[in-house]
Formats: sequence, structure tokens, C-alpha cells
Amino acid sequence: MTDARQPQPSYEELAGLIVELRLLVSAQAAVIAEQAERIAELERQAAADSRNSSKPPSSDGLGKKPAPKSLRQRSGRKPGRAKGDPGGRLEQVTDPDVIVDHHPSACGGCGGGLAGGPSAGYRARQVFDLPAIRPQVTEHRMHQRACGCGHTTTATAPGQVSATTVYGAGVRAAICYLSAYQHLPARRLAEAMDALFGLPVSTGTVISVLARAHEGLADFEAGVKDHLAAAPVAHADESGVRVAGKLHWLHVMCTHLVTFYGIHARRGREAMDEMAILPVFTGTLITDALASYTVYGNEKALCGAHVLRELIAVTEDTRRDPAWAKAMTDVLLDAKNAVADAAATGQDTLAPAALTGLQDRYRQAVLCGIAANPHPGKGPKSKARALAERLRDRTAEYQRYMVDFAVPFDNNQAERDLRMIKAQQKISGSWRTLTGARRFARIRSYISTVRKHGINPLTALRDLFAGRPWMLPATS
Repeated sequence: MTDARQPQPSYEELAGLIVELRLLVSAQAAVIAEQAERIAELERQAAADSRNSSKPPSSDGLGKKPAPKSLRQRSGRKPGRAKGDPGGRLEQVTDPDVIVDHHPSACGGCGGGLAGGPSAGYRARQVFDLPAIRPQVTEHRMHQRACGCGHTTTATAPGQVSATTVYGAGVRAAICYLSAYQHLPARRLAEAMDALFGLPVSTGTVISVLARAHEGLADFEAGVKDHLAAAPVAHADESGVRVAGKLHWLHVMCTHLVTFYGIHARRGREAMDEMAILPVFTGTLITDALASYTVYGNEKALCGAHVLRELIAVTEDTRRDPAWAKAMTDVLLDAKNAVADAAATGQDTLAPAALTGLQDRYRQAVLCGIAANPHPGKGPKSKARALAERLRDRTAEYQRYMVDFAVPFDNNQAERDLRMIKAQQKISGSWRTLTGARRFARIRSYISTVRKHGINPLTALRDLFAGRPWMLPATS
């Protein structure tokens, strides 16, 4: 009879099995740690919105309401219209176009008739309305005169009257305005022109009007480029767009007085060099942290609003101590407020002791950030580590507004000028051709610039089609 029991493993076999199990557990622990890191990164990406990243507010969606953590500080002012803001309410005019008199027929007290009774004044109420709009047709008659020599001469038509029937400057201005400023696609624009003004405009007419505007603004764009190249401080940014089904980039370079838009298939230096502004720019350039901008301008400044959003994302990541990010946020905002207070009192620099104190706090926060986010030297760096190192390596650019009051804290001017492209994408979608996209960019540059000078864009567009486009004043 044989023994059915299995032989007991030897000591050497048990030791080998323990080693194998330890290796397996170690490998599994590494996989778990990698997966945990990946899950945390995916959760961070899912939680990213306009409040804690560079994503635009339009990407937040209706179902994703950001937490109420604004980067703005309380001003102490009550909600509502700002003091001195005229608002948009209607005010009565002294010379109405039409007057309709209403007389009472009977006394509200005794009921007696009031016909022929003496007037006791009146109370006026005014209705502001639009009359029925119909196009005004002007006929130009080129008369002919016969000479004694037998030759008949016909008068020359004005330059804007190139055919038997043409659209005038006002119609073309409205087409450009509805396209480049109100973002209507060609078909809907044609429908709007018919509904609003009784003008049956074809989509082909819309395209030809935009082409003519683009050609007429060539000198204006050259003037904008010259102005920006000589500006002491300018902003730059870019945003992705779709052209002919492919990713392109809308580039903007601007000041508070001018705006330049350019469309290019590339995001970086190739596009910036071809647009021929940044390579000759010699002032202080304010941007986000895109590396392509680092070679342009005599001085650089990095946007404080961008880095504040990145710091908010770090404070919401509980894997590591976020105290350094909160400290950096505090010092950046304290410095911003100190600069604003000093400028309000007529100063052009911070007091040396105040500046040194802010810079010391900045340095300490950076060192704490690097210590709180160690990097073994292999593999990618965490977002927090990369941010801390960038704050360390580009300190002068993040502190530019502290030492030069002409440089703003943020790059909001460029972001505001770029915001309209999201409305364009929502209403009209992408462009079918690069030519159409570049026409839009130049016309929009014109509209944005004239608005910065307080000029009605419809008036400026009418002047463009009348052959006298608005140009930048020499003193701008």
C-alpha cells in the first residue's frame, strides 16, 4: 500500500518560493503605484476647467459648474452698476421725430365734457422703434454730349459705380460687420440681409465683399504691424482653429490700441516668423509659457493669471503637500495689489523693502515646492514639480510686473482679443479654405482696432468701402 500524501517541500524550495512571491508582490506594487498615479492624473484631467487650467470657459459645458473659487479679490463694492457708468437705459429726447397728441374727452372727477377746455400741460411718453427699412437706390446718369466734330462723349461714372447695378458702401459694410463681428455664416448672413433690409444678397456676393475688404485693408495691416513692432509692451497668444478640416492656429499680437490676427498651419516659431512682427519686436512681450515665445523681444513677462490657475490645480491635488502652491498664490496676489496701490498714489516703483520682501517670499515658496515634489531623475516630472521648476527658472519673467509698472500682471489683453474665436467656432464652425480664414483675420483686426479707438465699426467699414479706410494715427 502506497502513501498518497505529497512529499513536504524542502527548506530550499520554500525559500525559493518566498523569493518568487516577494518579487511578484514587488512587481504588483509597482503596477498598482503606476495605476494609482495614472488614475490620479486622469482625475486631474477630468477636473480641469477654466478655473484651474488654461482651458477656455466655453469648454466647461453646461453640466460642469466650476467651484466658486475666483482669482479675483473682493473689492468691497456692492453688486450692480459701477458708479459713473451711464448704463443702457432709454432717455427721452428733446426733438422726437413724430408727435401724437392725446386729449381727454371727459373729466375724471365729475364726468363733464372737456372739449375746448383750457390746456393744463401734458405728460410725455416716448416710444423708440425702428422704421421699416428699405434700400435707398441712387441712380447715376452718365449723360452724353455731342461735339461739333461729330464725336459723342459720355460722362465718367464714379469709382464706386463699376456696373449697371452695384451694392453701396453701407450694404458692404453691413455684410462685413455681420460676418466678421457677429460671426454669421454666409447663408445665414444672406438671409439676415433680406429679412432686415429687403436686400436679396447671394452667398457669392458675401464672399466677394469679404475679398474686397481684405484687399482694401492691406495698408492698414502693414501699419498695424509697424505699430506693434515698435510698441514698448505687447501681448501675444494663439488658439487652435479648424481650416479645411485640419488644425490651424489663430495668432494674436496686440496692445490696448491695436490688434493683429493671423492664421497659420503652425503654432510655433515658423508661424511667428512668417507673420513678421515678433522677429523685429524690441519691447517687452507678455505671453503664456509656450517655449516658442522665448526668443522674441528684449524683455519677457509671463502671465500671472495662467500660473494662478496652475497653482489652483496643485492645491486640489491631495497626493502631496500643496501648502507651497497656496503660499505662491498669496505672494503673487499680494505683489499685484501692492503694485496697484503704489501706482494709484503716483509711484512708479515699489519701495525697496517691500519689493525685497515679496521676492524673498516668492523664493521660499519655490524652494518648498521643489522639496515637496521630489523627482528621482527618471521618468516624467509631475505637473507640480514642473511648475515649481518653471517658477524658479523664469523668476524674472514672473516678477516683471513687480519691477516695471508698465507691464501688467496678466496676459488678459490677448486672451480677451482671442475670446471671439470661440464664438466664431460655435456660430459658424470652421473655415472651408485658408483664404477665407485669412480674410476673416484681417477684417477682424480692423474691427477690433477701431473699437479700441472708440470708433463705430460700421462707420469704419463704410469708410473702407468708400475708399478711405481708417488708419492708425501717427501718435498712437
